[in-house]
Amino acid sequence: MGNEPRKLADVMTAGALADLAREAERRRMTTADVRSKLPLAEGEHLVSASTNAAGELVLVMDSPSWAARVRYCVAGLGNAQVRIRVLPPSR
Repeated sequence: MGNEPRKLADVMTAGALADLAREAERRRMTTADVRSKLPLAEGEHLVSASTNAAGELVLVMDSPSWAARVRYCVAGLGNAQVRIRVLPPSR
């Protein structure tokens, strides 16, 4: 029974893939929520938002200049601790 094919729906709703799908959806929703609270220009440059194990809100911006600008907006997000990261440049 271990090598029998399984339905894709079964694979996607149980185990590690299901955990990954839930985490991706949680991050998508967090990013959308944070983007809605930022000014429009800053929100367009937000790549992702999530919370880490320490409970900090981690924002990933697409450039250092937008990361600097969003630092002035974090008070409106309502989180005590916000960490801002910059997406590494692509090669």
